[in-house]
Amino acid sequence: MSDNIIPFKKPVDVKTRMGELMTPIDKQIQRCNSREDMLMLSCAMLQRVREMFDATLGEEGRKTMFKDLV
Repeated sequence: MSDNIIPFKKPVDVKTRMGELMTPIDKQIQRCNSREDMLMLSCAMLQRVREMFDATLGEEGRKTMFKDLV
C-alpha cells in the first residue's frame, strides 16, 4: 500500500467516502440498458479492480483479495 495514504479518523468517514466514490459507478450501472451492457460494465470493472489491486497491494495481495471474495 502507498505510504502517503492518510487513515480516516472515524469509521463513519469510511462509509461516507465509500458512498461518494460509488456514486459515479451507480450512475453507470443505471445507464445499462441490457444484460449485455451489464456484462460489459462488469467485465470492465473487474479488470480495473484487478489493476487497482495490483498497483496498491501487489500480485500476491490481489490474489488474496480475490481468493477471500469467493
